[in-house]
Amino acid sequence: MIGVLTSDFSFYHDIVHALEARGLHFASLTFDSPIPPDVDVVITSPEEGRRVNFDVVICREHGQDMDELIDRALFVARKGNLAGNIVIGIDPGSTPGIAIFVDGMLFRRFTSRSPQDAVDFISSFIRNCGGADVTVRIGHGARLVRNRIINGIMNVTPRIEMVDETSTTPASTRDDMLAASSIALTPGRVISSKLSVEPKDGEIKDTQRKSRIMSGDVTISKELAKKVLKGEMGMKKAIDRQRGN
Repeated sequence: MIGVLTSDFSFYHDIVHALEARGLHFASLTFDSPIPPDVDVVITSPEEGRRVNFDVVICREHGQDMDELIDRALFVARKGNLAGNIVIGIDPGSTPGIAIFVDGMLFRRFTSRSPQDAVDFISSFIRNCGGADVTVRIGHGARLVRNRIINGIMNVTPRIEMVDETSTTPASTRDDMLAASSIALTPGRVISSKLSVEPKDGEIKDTQRKSRIMSGDVTISKELAKKVLKGEMGMKKAIDRQRGN
């Protein structure tokens, strides 16, 4: 079990909210009482770390979000029982679905805000795994987003597999997290080198079409469409640029 021990009210509020959102059991501790025997790891603030008299203490690092802090604590708490088999499934798209399985059991799943956020999360998560065996499986759809994610994590994970999504999640399923879970549980083709992120004509035209729908009156140029497809610029900014704003 995770124990939370801090006098920092703001930090306590944020970490408890994150723990409750993920449905995790935890114990609220105080500096005046002994730590219960069923607590495996204690989370605290960096300023209070030295005050905690316990063998396993996790302090929040600068800029670290609450979920990443919780992931670190869970891995430390389970280290003795962790077989080291971690699979991360990714459903590529504008808001990629991510599902993580540890030793065959669902550890966490959520929807990332953007492809770059997915890359940043996976890179950070793998660094916190402590040398565990990690496989990343990504669906074959959304070619450019898929390839951008693969290229972004190529240097941090030893094994990436591309999974044929048509054999995993039914076409009627729109849940990115459920799709990511199915992808994680399906072996795919090993990817050993970076992939092309150069937009094709059809992708450029489709992005221009979407710009007309989004703006109501503007079609962005091919060059701006390429920037959107490569993740160098958001659609709204591209539309504003086309308008000369």
